[in-house]
Amino acid sequence: MMKNRCLSFFCFLASVSVFSQKDSIVNYLEEVSVVADKNIKHNSLGLKIITLSDSIILKNRESFTSLLRFNALIYMRENGAGGVSTARFRGTSSSNTVVVWNGININSINNGLTGFNSMSVTLVDHIDVRSGGGSLKYGSGAIGGTIHLNTDLKFQTHLSNQLVSSIGSYNTFQNLYKFSYGSDSFAFKFGISTNQSENDYPWLGTNFKNENGAYKNINYNLNAAYRINKNTKWSLYFTSYNGTRNFSGELPNPSHANDKYKDRNRRALFLFEHKKQQFSHTAKLAYLFQEYRYYADKSHARFDYGKSKTFLLNYDFKLKFSAYSKLEAFTEYTSIFGGTNEIVEKKRRQVSQAVVFSHKNNSFSYNLKLRKDFNSDYQIPFVAAFGFEIPFLNQFTARINSSSNYRAPSYNDLYWPGQGNLDLQPEKSKQIDLGLVFKRENMSIALDYFSIHTSEKIVWTPGGDTHRPGLWVPINIASVKNKGIEVSAVYKKHLATSTLELNANYSKISAKDMRTNAFLIFTPKHISNFNIGWSSKKWTVFYQYLYNGKVFTSEDNLDILSLPSYHISNVGVDFTIAKTSKTQLEIGFKINNIYDEAYATSPRRPMPNRNFNTNINYKF
Repeated sequence: MMKNRCLSFFCFLASVSVFSQKDSIVNYLEEVSVVADKNIKHNSLGLKIITLSDSIILKNRESFTSLLRFNALIYMRENGAGGVSTARFRGTSSSNTVVVWNGININSINNGLTGFNSMSVTLVDHIDVRSGGGSLKYGSGAIGGTIHLNTDLKFQTHLSNQLVSSIGSYNTFQNLYKFSYGSDSFAFKFGISTNQSENDYPWLGTNFKNENGAYKNINYNLNAAYRINKNTKWSLYFTSYNGTRNFSGELPNPSHANDKYKDRNRRALFLFEHKKQQFSHTAKLAYLFQEYRYYADKSHARFDYGKSKTFLLNYDFKLKFSAYSKLEAFTEYTSIFGGTNEIVEKKRRQVSQAVVFSHKNNSFSYNLKLRKDFNSDYQIPFVAAFGFEIPFLNQFTARINSSSNYRAPSYNDLYWPGQGNLDLQPEKSKQIDLGLVFKRENMSIALDYFSIHTSEKIVWTPGGDTHRPGLWVPINIASVKNKGIEVSAVYKKHLATSTLELNANYSKISAKDMRTNAFLIFTPKHISNFNIGWSSKKWTVFYQYLYNGKVFTSEDNLDILSLPSYHISNVGVDFTIAKTSKTQLEIGFKINNIYDEAYATSPRRPMPNRNFNTNINYKF
C-alpha cells in the first residue's frame, strides 16, 4: 500500500510540469541571493567552516544524523537508528552544540538540546558546520560549535521544480518536492518532505531485531523575499515539522519497549534590510514553537508533555568607516515561555547588546567583539572574541580565534520537580583556535589546533545536594579541558570527460574532567571520515567511509562498559537517464554499511546492518 502511495505522490507532482513556464533551469545572466545568515563567514574569522551543499545532503538523505556523521568531525550519539540523537563537537557535551536556523538559535529551552532525528534536512539548501565558540553571535550553548541550516532565495527569472522519491530497506519511504520561482524583484520557495519507516532492522550478533522503532514525519517550508528597490528588501521564512516515532528497546529485552514520542515545531522569521554604501539596517522578528508528547504506553492516551514559545526581536546596524573598516552593533530582545506537565510554565527574558569592529585589507583581516546579556534568571558575564587571518606566500593563510562563551541552565536543570537546582550558574568557557590553511586551484588542506577550558560545568550527579541525599541533581562542579587537532582536505580534479572529488577529515581529541583526570564519556579520541566521488556526463559513483574510535560510557572509564571502535562504509551510484536545458531525470542506488559491521553509538542499542536505498530525482 505504501508503495502505491509513493507512486501516486510521484505521478501527481510530476504532472505539474505540464504547466511549467519555458524558463531554462540552467542558464541565467544574473543572480542575486538572499540568505538570512549571510555574514556567517565574517562572524567566524579565524574559525573553520565546512559547507554541505544540497547535492551532499541528498547523498545522505537517510537522516540529519547520518549526514553529519559522514561529513563532519562531530560525534553523533544515537539511541538506535531513528531514536534520540545528539551532537558533540570536540568532546564537549551535547548541550554545547547549537543549531542555528537562518541565523536564529533553535535549541530547546527545556533541555538545552536539539534532537537531530526530530528534524528533516532535505529541505535545507545548504548547511554550514562551524567549529569553535560562537556565544557572541548565537548566544547560550555555542561552546563546541554551531550547525547552520540555511535557506537561499534568488532574485532571478526562473521557475523550477524538483522531486525526489526513494524506497529503502525495512519499509523505508521518503518523498521530497521543492518548488522555486523568482524574478528580478521577487523570490518564492516551497518545499515538502515525508519520511517513514518500520525501522525493524536485525541486530547483528543476536536473535533480536529493532522492535518498536517505527517513525514517520512530515516537514514543509514556505519562504519568500521581495526587493522594494535596490537598497531595500524584506524576506519571510516559515517551517513546520510534525513527527511520530516509537522508542526502540535495548538489550537484553528489546521486546519490552512500548513507548511513543510525538513532536511538532513551528518557526517563523521576518527580516527587513535597508542597505546603502556607508551603512545598513537589518531588523529581525522571529517566533519559535516547540512541543512534545511522550507516551510511556503507546496503546494508552495518557502522555507527558513539554512545550515552549520564543519571541525574538533583533536590530543590527553596520557603519562603514572606509574601504577597510566597519563597525557593527546589534541589540536583541528574547522572551521565552516554557514548561512541562511537571514544570509550571516559566518566563525568561533576555536583552543582549553586542559591538563588533572589523578591519580587512590586502594584507590581513581581524575583528574584535564584545557582548553583554541581561537575563531575568541569573547573571551572565561579558563574552568577547578576537579573530585574525593573514595570507602569506600566495597559497597559505594563518588564522587565530580566541573567545569566551557560556551555556545557560535549561528549565529542566532549574525547575525539575524534586531535583532542579535554582542556584545553578551558567557554564563558562575560554578557548583558542589556531589554524593553517594551504590552498591551490584544485585543492585545500587545513590544520587546526583547539583548546577549550570550561568551568562551572553543569553535571547531574547523585548526592550533589546534602539536603536531598541519593537524588540525582544538577550542580556546578566540573572543570573540563578539551584540546586536540583537526585536519581537513578537499581535492577536485577535472579530467578529460569526468571529475574526481575527495573530501577527508580527521580529529584527535583529549577531553578530561579536571577533578578526576578521567576522559569524558561519549568522546572518541579519534574520528575520521572521507568521501570520494567520480562523475561523468551520465554517471556518478561515490564512496563514504567513517572511523569512530572507542568511547567510554562510565565516568570511571571502565573498559568493560566502553563502546568499541568501528569502521563503516557506504557506496552509491547515480545515473542520468535524460538531461535537457529544462529537465533532468536521475536514478540512484546506495548501499549503507556495505561490510555489515556491528556497531553502536549508545550502550545496548545496535545500529543497522547492511541496507539498501534506491531513488529517483527529477528536476523540471
